[in-house]
Amino acid sequence: MLETLGGRGLLLVRDSADSEGRSLLRAIVSEAVNRAEQVLVVLLEVPREQFQEGLSPHVRERLHFRDLFGDPLGWGRGRDPAERGGLLGELLGAWPDLGPAPTLVLDSLSWALLREPLPHLCRHLGALLTRGGPRNEPPPRIVALLHQDLHPPPVLGALGGLARAQLILGGPPETPGAPRRLRLLRDPQKRGGPLQETLTLLPDGSLGGPPPPDPSPNWGDPKKPQNAPNVGVRTPLTFRLGLSGAEQEARAALTLPYLPRAEPEAPPEDLEDPDEDLEL
Repeated sequence: MLETLGGRGLLLVRDSADSEGRSLLRAIVSEAVNRAEQVLVVLLEVPREQFQEGLSPHVRERLHFRDLFGDPLGWGRGRDPAERGGLLGELLGAWPDLGPAPTLVLDSLSWALLREPLPHLCRHLGALLTRGGPRNEPPPRIVALLHQDLHPPPVLGALGGLARAQLILGGPPETPGAPRRLRLLRDPQKRGGPLQETLTLLPDGSLGGPPPPDPSPNWGDPKKPQNAPNVGVRTPLTFRLGLSGAEQEARAALTLPYLPRAEPEAPPEDLEDPDEDLEL
């Protein structure tokens, strides 16, 4: 998968409530470990035990963790959070020695976005992306999970402009264990717009070729309905829209209740005085 994405920089894994992306994040982590890369996982949203579910013992033993799930604001580390410059600011100040070009995994970036201003977070992301080693080594690869249905389009657009590639998950699999659809966006700064392609995410976490055409064109967009009706498609009706000849004649013979009658009826003469019981 990393060979398909190519290069380093920021990779966004965008999921939603209908299609979780943590399993894809684990697949990327496993591939990076198998490529002999040093991987640092920053836990913000789930504990270590939950993140490691499904990972092989070989991968678990080689992961480095910065566990902020239990103490997200860092009060237990004895300094005011504002002095540390936020989450990524603290990470920049205490960067571990992981060797050249490590892989940094943020689970999840949405947690940080809900607690820090977007410009503040983007500035620190940019500083991490340009960080090189003491001998001008290549910058780290940053893989961040992002829950796209929690953020408005301007926030998604700003982060997408920083990312080298985005993996946007579509809907859930048709059947348990079936491949899932995802959309790959690459090179957002490229002239003419980002490169887009639709791929298949296989159950083992690898990427496959283009899937068959999807009848719903709005998948993967949290702001559009997922099951929009096909306008213009004729379907057989279960009722008639017109009247037969006999039904039209019967309708014409009816007298509508709000029309005046041709011969008004005279009131009967033997009506009793309705006020007779009021005479004293």
